[in-house]
Amino acid sequence: MSSSSTKAKLPVVVVAGRPNVGKSTLFNRLVGRRRAITDAMPGVTRDPVSAAATIGERPVRLVDTGGVGIGENEMDILVAERSLKSVADADVVILVMDGTETTGEDEDFVDKLRQVADRTVLVVNKIDNPERENLVAAFYEYGFARVVGVSATHGLGREELEEAVLEVLAVRCPLPEPEPPTEPELPNAQDGYESRDDVEIAADIAAEKTLAAKSAEDQPLKLALIGRPNTGKSSLANLLTGGEFSLVSSIPGTTRDVIESEFIHRGVHIQLLDTAGIRRKNKVHDDVEYYSVNRSIQAAEQADVVVLMIDAVDNVAEQDKRLASLVIDRGCAVILALNKWDLLNPISNLEQAMIDRVRFIFPILEFAPIVPLSVVEKRGIDELLKTVLKVHRQQQFHVDTGRLNSALKRWVETNPPPLVQRHPLKIRYMTQPETSPILFVAFVNRTRGFPEHYRRYLMNCIRKEFGLSSVPIRLELREQKRK
Repeated sequence: MSSSSTKAKLPVVVVAGRPNVGKSTLFNRLVGRRRAITDAMPGVTRDPVSAAATIGERPVRLVDTGGVGIGENEMDILVAERSLKSVADADVVILVMDGTETTGEDEDFVDKLRQVADRTVLVVNKIDNPERENLVAAFYEYGFARVVGVSATHGLGREELEEAVLEVLAVRCPLPEPEPPTEPELPNAQDGYESRDDVEIAADIAAEKTLAAKSAEDQPLKLALIGRPNTGKSSLANLLTGGEFSLVSSIPGTTRDVIESEFIHRGVHIQLLDTAGIRRKNKVHDDVEYYSVNRSIQAAEQADVVVLMIDAVDNVAEQDKRLASLVIDRGCAVILALNKWDLLNPISNLEQAMIDRVRFIFPILEFAPIVPLSVVEKRGIDELLKTVLKVHRQQQFHVDTGRLNSALKRWVETNPPPLVQRHPLKIRYMTQPETSPILFVAFVNRTRGFPEHYRRYLMNCIRKEFGLSSVPIRLELREQKRK
C-alpha cells in the first residue's frame, strides 16, 4: 500500500513543556513564520506540528508539541502521551518554562525529562527585559547543563538558544565530512563551441537545467484531507503514513493545526496534510477554531489533490456541499471518499446506489471520482491512492496548441456553432495556458450571447479527447475580431 519516506532524515528538534509557557510562540519564532496556532487559552496545540527550520546554518525538523499537564480527561491524556513520544524520539529537546512562574506541572514534566537530560536545552521564557535576566539563575537547580533565557515574543536570546542546540546536534548528529569538490565535465570544442568560454557557458546552462529538473522531481505531491469533524481524516492519515502523526479521538475538533507527514507510494513522494474538521460558520465560537478552519482552507488551496472525507453513515450534510463548492471555486482536484462503509447495511447494488445519490447531491462535482472506504477495516485504501495518482497526472496534462486546434477543427465540423442573433459564431483558435488547475482559452468572434450549452459541448470534447475525466477544467472565452 505505502511505505515511509526514504528521503534523508533531518535532525529532529522538539519544543516541549507544560501548557501556556510560550512553546508555539517560540516554535514560530524559530521557523520564521506563523506555522503553529497561538492563543492565550491553554491547550491550543494538540497534535505535534512540524516544519523545516534552520538552526544556525543547520537544517532541522522542528516539532511543536502539546502541553504536558496533569489533566485527567481523555484529550489531556492523549496530548500528553503524544508529546512524550515526540520527546523520546527527538535528537534535541527544547524544554520551555515560564521564567515568571513555576508550577507542579513543571516539576512533574522535568522529572520525566531526566532520562533525556543530555540532549535537553532548558529555555526560560518571558525574559522580556533586563530586570528579569536574574530570574534565569534559579533554573540551574533543575540540573540541566544548558539553560538559556529568552523572550519568544520579542526574539531575545535566540542566538544563545541556537548555539546550545547546535552543541547537542554536534554530539548526537555530527555532520559528515564534506566531499572534495569535483570539476564538472565540460563539453569539448568538437561539440560545436568555438572557444573555451563558449564551452563553460554551455556547461553552466546545462548544470542549471539539471538542477531545475532535479528540483522539480523533488517536489512532493501535496495531498490534503478535508471534511467535517469526525469523518475519519486523522485515522486515514495515520493509516497512510504507517505512523501516529495525528491524534485520533471521538471528541469533535481534536485536530486543530494542519498536521504534515510524508510517505512513498509506488515511488511517488507524497506530502500529506491532515486538516481540522470544518464546521458551519455559525458553530465556530472561538478564535482557535476560526484559525483552524482557515488553515484547513489554505491547505486545500495549496494541495495538488484534495480528498473530501464524507461520513457514509451520516446523511450528506449541507456542510459537505459547502466544502465541495469551496474546493471547486479554488480549482482544486478533488476525490470524494465515502468513509465508514463497513457500518452500512449490506444491500444489493449498495455502491452504485450511494454513488448515484452523491452525484445527485453534488452536481458541481460530476467529474470527481468517488471511492468507498473503510479506514477501520483498511478497505479501499489502495483504490484511493491509485485514484490520487491518476487525478494528479491529469492535473499536470498539457496539450500543444497545434494538436489542440486540430481537434477543435474536428469538433466544430461535427457540431457547428449555432447562430447568435442571426450572426455566425466563429471559434478562431484555442490554447491551454495553465495546468493545475487546467485552463483552456478559446478566442471567438463574439463572447456576448455565446451559448452556454455550446461551451459545455467544447469542455466535454476536451475531456473526452484528452482523457481529463476526473479533474476540473475551465474554458475562458476571449473576443478577437478579425483585423
